Amino acid sequence: MARPATAAVRLLTGEREPVRQATTVNVILHGLQTIDGVLAAVGDRVLVKDQNDPTQNGIYTASEGEWFRAADARTARTLQKGTTVHTQVGSANSDRVFQFTADEPVVGTDAIAIIPFVPPDVSGVVDEVEALRDETQVLKDATEASAGQAAASASNSAANAGQTAADVVTTATNLASAQAARDASLYGKGVFPTIAAAIGLGVVGSGAITAGASGTDGTFDLAFTGGAGSGAAGRFVVAGGALTQILITASGSYTVAPSFNFAASAGLAGAAAAVVLGTNAAVGEYFWTEVSTGVLGLYHVTVGPAATDTGVRAAMSALLSNVDSLAMIEGLSVPTAKLVEAAGAVSPSVYRSYSFVSGETIEHVVVAKAGERSALQLIHSAAGASYTANFNLEEGLVSSSSGANLVSTAMAALGGGWYECKAVVLVAANVTNNVQARMSAAGALPYAADGVSGMYIRSIVLRKQGLMANLFPSSDPANAAFTKQSVTVTTTTSPYEPVLIPLPPIVDDLDVIVRGRITASKVVESAVSGSPSTWQAKSVAVGDLIVWKVIAKRAERKRLNLFSNSAAVIDCTFDLELGTVSQGGAAVTAASVLALGNGWFQCTVEATATASASSNWQHRIFKETGTHPYVGDGVSGLYIQRSEFRINGGTNAFFSSEDLSTSSWSKSAGLTVTPNAALYLGLLADPSNIGGDPYDDESEALVGVKWAALGSSITIGAYYATLLAGQTGMVLTNLGVSGSALGLSTTAYPSYGMSNRIVDIPADTELVTLEPGPNAFGAQEVPLGAFGDTTYATHYGSLWAACVAIRAQAPNAKIVMIGTYSGGPGHATHRVGRVNGQGNTMDQFFKAEREVAHALGIPFIDISQSGMGYLTSTLYMADELHPNAAGSLRHATYDAECLRQMARRGLFGA
Repeated sequence: MARPATAAVRLLTGEREPVRQATTVNVILHGLQTIDGVLAAVGDRVLVKDQNDPTQNGIYTASEGEWFRAADARTARTLQKGTTVHTQVGSANSDRVFQFTADEPVVGTDAIAIIPFVPPDVSGVVDEVEALRDETQVLKDATEASAGQAAASASNSAANAGQTAADVVTTATNLASAQAARDASLYGKGVFPTIAAAIGLGVVGSGAITAGASGTDGTFDLAFTGGAGSGAAGRFVVAGGALTQILITASGSYTVAPSFNFAASAGLAGAAAAVVLGTNAAVGEYFWTEVSTGVLGLYHVTVGPAATDTGVRAAMSALLSNVDSLAMIEGLSVPTAKLVEAAGAVSPSVYRSYSFVSGETIEHVVVAKAGERSALQLIHSAAGASYTANFNLEEGLVSSSSGANLVSTAMAALGGGWYECKAVVLVAANVTNNVQARMSAAGALPYAADGVSGMYIRSIVLRKQGLMANLFPSSDPANAAFTKQSVTVTTTTSPYEPVLIPLPPIVDDLDVIVRGRITASKVVESAVSGSPSTWQAKSVAVGDLIVWKVIAKRAERKRLNLFSNSAAVIDCTFDLELGTVSQGGAAVTAASVLALGNGWFQCTVEATATASASSNWQHRIFKETGTHPYVGDGVSGLYIQRSEFRINGGTNAFFSSEDLSTSSWSKSAGLTVTPNAALYLGLLADPSNIGGDPYDDESEALVGVKWAALGSSITIGAYYATLLAGQTGMVLTNLGVSGSALGLSTTAYPSYGMSNRIVDIPADTELVTLEPGPNAFGAQEVPLGAFGDTTYATHYGSLWAACVAIRAQAPNAKIVMIGTYSGGPGHATHRVGRVNGQGNTMDQFFKAEREVAHALGIPFIDISQSGMGYLTSTLYMADELHPNAAGSLRHATYDAECLRQMARRGLFGA
């Protein structure tokens, strides 16, 4: 699974963490406000690029008070020339990339200039090379046809002159239509048909939306009516019958604004929004335009506005081909076709008939990317050129191949999840039949389709080996040259899924062992009588050697049963607590369990197929005793990180091996699967795996412990608490309150937000953690007081009073205090080195926590010792305070080990 880029990787590549919005005008760097049509929320990263005082430009974190520069963009090095940042949302700047142009500016002193990135700002949005090649060919063919027809007419007689003239007029009209279509596809995407269009106005967004009602839900093409100009394009979204979103995909060129038309959503009434015109290419930006046939020139917009030719030239086809290649490598959105299956029992296919010639070596090549479906099949079934090649687009594997005339299959990764899938066939006889590209859920056809799932295909090519010319009239699956069966093909763009620099495999494997990955699925039984299971159907042949490996961990259930009742009878039950297996099934030759650490086991079954048939290879949940069926509770289950199925030592035959929630997996009635629900590995809990003596680290003492967590936003937010519950098996009641403190607030924040939740602690709670948090010092400025205070009027007193109240509310619970850590240098209030409005410093609040915990005999987790704090904010904090993904994992892992250490010392004993 894709991993978030580390600060080190982003520093090396010159890329900053994406921002949510980018400004379009000068803004006040204070308070929550609407930026580019989107209301900023606390913690949003905002690219500020249009300040009247350019020294203020940069990347900021939005807050209700004063904004501060983001941790990864507040030094000359992190804002140096060439640094780029991607914008996620906004009316004008959504999905745009910007770059910093000043050479190591002194922050606060030097002007910081920020402009659109060229390339890939231009290249990342230029239309697909195939479409432009096709359109260029249309122009060429039409011109040649017209010229030939005119010459023939002239040589015949004067009587044909009128017809010749009519042909020329028709041809000119067709050429103009084709040119207009191409121009419209380029407007607002960095390439313009004329200089005037580039420096003029276009549609850049919409005003306030009037939602309307009674519309058909979905995403539709936006129509434009009236106005003076042309070329705009866009999409709009209707949900719950109402207009919810408008997206401009091409700005066009206008002197008078057109109007939106939402007729594509049948029944939509009362919906409205004003068209907003803006500059297509602003001063300081660059754009391309065609300076001669097939040649693009790069221009720079200067004050006026005027366009200055930079002298840079690029062949249109070469530039656009390179653009798409780079975009695929980087995981950016690229123009493509989306295949969507019809509902029912179907074999979705895009095909075209071709006449094979004996002796030729032919390559069938498809460039594709997984969507909801990830199984691609290339097939020609007629004798003489017979082949079938199955590709797994999720794992980048050739699943299987067959056919009397098949020479080879190959799969090449192009980047960003795109693969070139190729089948090579040596033709043995002249034969004409359909050459097909087919998709499925898990490789089996026909299959039960849902009518909404599909995959992305950029091109379908049939070519002679050693040549590049396409034997099909078009490579575009949406083209009318291809017949569609049980599938709808539409032109769209692929998902924006940025690709990150991968760690070397051995480094990544070690990182998983030490820190873990949240990649495990939780399989949960239904609440009725049944046989909870999930499976894929695969065919085997008699004598095939089967190796089936599943990595699993216990949750509420601890027994996993791997089962097949045909082709190869398997019935093996694994105890995920004891690490044992009960082997069963006539086809099974061996079954084993390998402890991987931290409660994870690799469960392996080896078998020999006794018949040639298809079977459902099932993962079944068993209760503590007995088998199937049984009445489940709807919440209990176990974790599965990966399942792979290999036949005769081949590649893994399962699709979506690390995500059992996908439609590749069939599920019994009522069974649910939640992806990314648990940490895989993360701690080497079994020292015997590295040669040490096994010991009891007291992990078991925490499993099932009823835990109530009091704290600030760091506790209630999606940070350490849920991870800690997953790592330890404790049952969490989260009572955190965002922005809260225990005691008396002297600011606008309400008092006692945290202490008011003490009464909500369940009486049977076994562990209460108290994370006093940084708000007492920063946001609320609670008076510090002194040791010996016992009321909520001071920080010292509120710590004391809260612990006493917790003991009264849950008499049998153990109380553990989790210390506060400092925010980073860029945080305005919650950090060391600042004196608050009461004249206190943050270290005084740290000291109060330790002193009160020590005096009351309450164990104390000093979270600063985990490595989180003032000097590590760029590594472990998202906004100079709240943990990012790495910080959340570090916080939870440190807490878990501290609790285990307390358990080893007897804290959870009598």
